[in-house]
Amino acid sequence: MPQLGLTLSSGFVSAFLDAAEVAPSERDALLRESGIAEDVLHDRDGRVTEDQFATLYRLLAVKLDDELPNLLSHPLRSGAMKLAGLCVIDAPTIEVVLNRYTRLQRLIIHDFEMHLMREEECTILLVKEPESGRRCKTMGIEMNLKVVHGFISWLAGREVPLVRVDLAYGKPAYAAEFQHLFPGPVFFDQPCSRLVFESRQMGLRVQRNAADLRQYLARLPRDWLFVRMKERLASQQVREYLMLHGMACSHIEQVAKALNVSVRTLCRRLEEENTAFQQVKDDVRRDIAMDRLVNSDASLAEIASELGFGEVSSFHRAFRAWTRMTPHAYRQTADARRTGSG
Repeated sequence: MPQLGLTLSSGFVSAFLDAAEVAPSERDALLRESGIAEDVLHDRDGRVTEDQFATLYRLLAVKLDDELPNLLSHPLRSGAMKLAGLCVIDAPTIEVVLNRYTRLQRLIIHDFEMHLMREEECTILLVKEPESGRRCKTMGIEMNLKVVHGFISWLAGREVPLVRVDLAYGKPAYAAEFQHLFPGPVFFDQPCSRLVFESRQMGLRVQRNAADLRQYLARLPRDWLFVRMKERLASQQVREYLMLHGMACSHIEQVAKALNVSVRTLCRRLEEENTAFQQVKDDVRRDIAMDRLVNSDASLAEIASELGFGEVSSFHRAFRAWTRMTPHAYRQTADARRTGSG
């Protein structure tokens, strides 16, 4: 089964639009062009696909000529990511990439500085903000850290694991999304914002070339925002197992055995990631259901069976709890959106 794309919460997308200072009068057209129904953002349980969010981000970046749309105190003009790519594409290792990247960033971003600090066990990418106070929006820091991490992961040809992510501000309402965006535990209200790597990851070889870079730039921001992971958090390992083996093999005992850990260890690791087995299972079911309703002609009975529901009525109740819509209404809305955009 192909890997299913992640979905992002309506709260995260709304916060992004607020940070980007998109006027209410401009949102409808922007959402329509991105394939996002307006009522999705008004629903606290609404979800947006990664394709939709990547399209939304790209449209804003082009419209504003700002590759971090209105997230910094000054625009980051079109071509900044290309320049960064050209500066590092011939680097031999990820450590050299980060050294070059941080030097370049200090030339083009004025709201903070990034510094690489190498220690024996850990290497830290530190965001140093001015003593006078934060100049950019908090989402500007989040997106910058995600850009760096996604970029080096793409260069290495694998998801570079993180020991931890520290953020120097309080926990936002959309904090749950960080579980999918960063492969490591995220902590808030820390003394500074930073990514912490195992130092051995700095020796990873760069696997890309100039031809790859052209393709990467054409797909921005998708490849730095949604990195396909080879080293995964426990929740991501569980998600992958369920996607591959289906809901018929969804008992926690089976999953734990497949991952070569005890049920107790798996539960503890999931708890450390602020989730639980049933939550991951429900998230996978929700994302599969949304995908099948939009991208297949499968009947509701077939989808319910695939997701492990004994009866269609159980699937109806679960889908309404996830989306505040019935499966039939969700499919009709998607079909109407496609017809309208076509």
